[in-house]
Amino acid sequence: MNSEALFLELVQRIETLETNTRADVEITAIGITLVLTELADLRAEIANQRTEARQDFAALGDELGGLRWHMNDHFTALHHETLDWLITLQQLINLARQEPTHN
Repeated sequence: MNSEALFLELVQRIETLETNTRADVEITAIGITLVLTELADLRAEIANQRTEARQDFAALGDELGGLRWHMNDHFTALHHETLDWLITLQQLINLARQEPTHN
């Protein structure tokens, strides 16, 4: 289940809990225990989702760092290749200017 669906489920469970509490549900020791247990479960699930989200963001940061390093290597190689090509082109232009024209 994706995070968005899980968060929506948690919100729905909280709203149901609030609705039942507002509807003056019979308050008994068992009812209070059930509500407290449900709240504890919801808090645990939210904490778990936060931990997973932090881990996902950390992994994404690592992936982006690797991508930056990889792209920098490619850019550096392309830059050197382009400079070599431009130097060769300049040398060819200089040679062409030096050759006398034959009529």
